[in-house]
Amino acid sequence: MSNEKHAIPFWKMDLEDCVPVTQLWEHAKPHCEKQAGRALRVVRQYANGHTYGQGGQPHRDDVREGTYTLLYYPMPEWRPEWEGETMFVDKNGEVLSAVKPRPNRAVFFDSRILHYGKAPGRSYPGLRVTIAFKLESA
Repeated sequence: MSNEKHAIPFWKMDLEDCVPVTQLWEHAKPHCEKQAGRALRVVRQYANGHTYGQGGQPHRDDVREGTYTLLYYPMPEWRPEWEGETMFVDKNGEVLSAVKPRPNRAVFFDSRILHYGKAPGRSYPGLRVTIAFKLESA
């Protein structure tokens, strides 16, 4: 799970009481519920970020059926050479798919899928940020 004791720490900010982020979820909610085929509620919402050299480790956000993650990329600009993809992998670490960060892009997935955030490349001087919504069946 994403909160494992042995995970390498990176930047994280709680957004539980952040009205604009809650409004973002309200906008995305019908689309996510349509994909999930069920009503969903937010369990946690927060931002996290990586700088060059601080990629994430493969993990599952949850192991229970009916749990989902929505990742939103809030940055106003992102170039392909900056890397920082969200990588989806199998149990052997083989890449199944990757989502490139793009301004105003989001990816919705079953929380049981093994994934990680790839660090941005050396040419990106800032913080690769995602806003994460951890969701479960309502």
